[in-house]
Amino acid sequence: MRQFDLFGKPKIKNTIVPAMPYMGNKRKLATKLLNAMYNTIGDFQNFYDLFGGGGSMSVAALLAGHNVVYNELNTGVANLMRYIQAGGKLPEKWISREEFIQFKNNNDWYGGFIKCVWSFGNKQDNYLFGKDIEENKRLLHNVVVYKCEKSLIEINEKLKINIPETIFEIKNKTERRLFLRQYIFEINKNYRGEAQLQQLEQLERLERLQQLEQLERLEIFNKSYNEIPIKNNSVIYCDIPYKNTGEYQIKNFNYELFYAWALKNKNPVFISEYAMPNQFFKIASFNHHSILSAIVNNEVIENLFWNKKDIQKELEL
Repeated sequence: MRQFDLFGKPKIKNTIVPAMPYMGNKRKLATKLLNAMYNTIGDFQNFYDLFGGGGSMSVAALLAGHNVVYNELNTGVANLMRYIQAGGKLPEKWISREEFIQFKNNNDWYGGFIKCVWSFGNKQDNYLFGKDIEENKRLLHNVVVYKCEKSLIEINEKLKINIPETIFEIKNKTERRLFLRQYIFEINKNYRGEAQLQQLEQLERLERLQQLEQLERLEIFNKSYNEIPIKNNSVIYCDIPYKNTGEYQIKNFNYELFYAWALKNKNPVFISEYAMPNQFFKIASFNHHSILSAIVNNEVIENLFWNKKDIQKELEL
């Protein structure tokens, strides 16, 4: 929940928020971005996350006490958010390359789940693992999730290591995963890739999001950004596809149309991007590691821009 100083300016604690795995996810920046908006325009009631993706900004705004609208054009991802909100059971089973290809483009929640958890770099197109390590990952998955003794014997033989059977005495799945990763790291640094079980880490993110009580207040839409009606006393946040970076599954974004919409909008519109036209005002910058970057160490300076509009607080008719 946001706090207020003597001058009525709100502020929230900077933290990492729970969110769905998604390319360009803002879970490490969400609270910083929200504080930058407060510093620019003060307090507001409603928050519109029009390119919702993994939902980081929606979650940060919910935790701050705002009324929040999450919108995501990708139907599968939007339906996954609805499924999580409703408390649906999340699959722990191993997803093969064949199953990924078969279901990744489906518009139901399962298609969204496949895209978010089992795609490489969360880009939603390619399978999470290369063919050379896929079988090793499957065996380790079985060890952690199902406590499978047969898989433990097989992976020990394949990697020429000796993961102890005491791993099965660890009751918590997350702790088993962490034990396994640390053990393999210490045995042989060459197996670093095998030790990372990204699919389970990402599943744990979804589970943490599902446990968030405030999520039941989230209003969810699956439309284009310019089809969402906006109330007064609202802020609009847009995490648009960045220019000249890794492409999202939904491609061919019309930047000029978006710029015109944002400048014409009477509400304050905040946009995350690396660069924007001169009509937009840069209010904050953050050093950030991003898989979207072409730079070797993935370190980029991410900016938050504003359309220079203030809160519209007139009474609605």
